[in-house]
Amino acid sequence: MKLTIVGNGYTTQFLAADALKAGYEISIITRNISNPKKNIHYLNFSDTRNVEKKLANENVISTVPFNEEGLDPVLNKYKKSISLNENIIIYYSATSVYGSGIVNEDSIPSPKYKRGLKRLSCEKEWIEANSKATIFRISGIYGPNRHPMIKYLQGDNKIIVKKDYVSNRIHVEDLSSLTLQFIENNCTEKILNISDQSKVSNYDAIKFVCNELNLVSPEIIRYDPKKVSQMLKSFYEVNRTVKSRIINNKISYKFKHPNYKLALLGLAKSLLDN
Repeated sequence: MKLTIVGNGYTTQFLAADALKAGYEISIITRNISNPKKNIHYLNFSDTRNVEKKLANENVISTVPFNEEGLDPVLNKYKKSISLNENIIIYYSATSVYGSGIVNEDSIPSPKYKRGLKRLSCEKEWIEANSKATIFRISGIYGPNRHPMIKYLQGDNKIIVKKDYVSNRIHVEDLSSLTLQFIENNCTEKILNISDQSKVSNYDAIKFVCNELNLVSPEIIRYDPKKVSQMLKSFYEVNRTVKSRIINNKISYKFKHPNYKLALLGLAKSLLDN
């Protein structure tokens, strides 16, 4: 099976490796072909003729976010090719398109900040370009080399805490596995929320890891909207719990990392071992 991934960031590294193990023929379209991996075909984003063929004829996953103008750079250049594609097309979006409260795939998007508004606009562009496209609304991605214990073990034990605020997350390995299972099962759902649905605060998870590893306890910094950046404000001022009726009811997926506390403990141990 052929799979083309647009973008060569953090998630793509795991997704491409898992897809190779599963027997896929992998192509990655990127502006910067650095540190190429064995058995993966790389194309420069500006190689119009060859990229058009890939995007029109293979299963496609776009991991590329909106640009500085709030536009989707993939559709901006290759919308016609995407419109011709009759295979599985997945656009990686984010849960920032939702408002506050408990949400699932049936919830009406109501973003509060520019980040969510731009994401929602890009989603609409993908659906307009190809009605078969599926939108993955993804919670905060964490995993090896991307988790809060990295900063903590470097000496920063300050944790921002806001009353009743709980983050939504997904381990990069679960995101990768869920994506491939979706493709292999020829799923047709148009919206899929990707979240481990583990309701635990960042502070509680880090405190658990510190207790297990006999580390200095985290220092609480009370959330103050007047003292944080707009980016942090967009996270902390929208308190949502992301659920998925599709993963729970239609896709028989078993999470590799359903417990954030234990996953974070494993990542911290691995970091200390290395």
